Amino acid sequence: MTLAAVAGNLAWSLYFVWRAVQSALTPGVMAVDLAGVVALCLFQGWLVSPEALPTGSSWIAALVGGRVIYGHIGVRPATGIVGGIVVAGAYLAGQALAVAPGAGMANAAVYLLQNLCGLVLMALLRRVARAADAELIEFHRSRDRAYADQVRRAEEREADRRLHDTVLATLTMVGSGAITTSSARLRTQARADLEVVSALRAGEDVGGGPVRLDHLLREVPVRAGWPSGVRTSLVNCLVPADVADAFVGAAHAALVNTRKYAEISHASLTLTQDADEVVVVISDSGRGFDHTAVPAHKYGLREAMVGRMAAVGGSAVIESAPGRGTVVTLRWRARD
Repeated sequence: MTLAAVAGNLAWSLYFVWRAVQSALTPGVMAVDLAGVVALCLFQGWLVSPEALPTGSSWIAALVGGRVIYGHIGVRPATGIVGGIVVAGAYLAGQALAVAPGAGMANAAVYLLQNLCGLVLMALLRRVARAADAELIEFHRSRDRAYADQVRRAEEREADRRLHDTVLATLTMVGSGAITTSSARLRTQARADLEVVSALRAGEDVGGGPVRLDHLLREVPVRAGWPSGVRTSLVNCLVPADVADAFVGAAHAALVNTRKYAEISHASLTLTQDADEVVVVISDSGRGFDHTAVPAHKYGLREAMVGRMAAVGGSAVIESAPGRGTVVTLRWRARD
């Protein structure tokens, strides 16, 4: 009989541990476990040797000592404390049925103390768990807010870049006398600028489908105020639409800067593709400048070129020196 009880308890213990690992210790499982321990306590006289009964060193006594502590898992505090009292009472009753009345009083007192300790321990664990959950929820909320702010700032920067490359560039050309107020070119440029502003107000975004970058770059010199004087060498190249938009915007900004500051009547624009890398180079042999000395508030280099390419996973490198011209290299590599 003892062997059968030990084997049954071992099988149940394995199942109980499996449920605990699966975080599935429901009140029903805990109730069955409580009933099993109570039954073992009541049958101590038949399951434990008479010598071990009064000393409290039996395998059932050890089982009871553990049960009054882990019995608080998965149940309400009141249910856990009542379960511990029931187990301690069943242990005393089993001692009495085994004709050893009063022998388990000391052990029962220890079990009740352990029951109280289990209650306090679980209360502390639940408090720590609630605090950890609150911290985790706040972490996810903060991360979501940070991501939303990042997306919003990226959209704002892209809107600023488009305004810088269109409306502000047109106003600069008008102010410098490069475009007269009565020219057809101004009307065409103003119409294109208005379309950009309308798209920004409507919240339109650039699609992700592949487009011909070489076709788009061919139109950049005229839009940048170079009706002639830009030598182009463009290979056939397909890239995602947002990447093409970044290349076109950065190349446009580079050519606008060349026309305004290089004091030269010609420049070059090349497009090459090597395996998965696309490279666009805008160069001139003008007066050049020290790009490391450009103030941080200057928008053209920082955002219109470098920031725009970085936004699509690319890069923009400006190489220039006084009297040695300027080379702007735009790179983007397709990722698997």
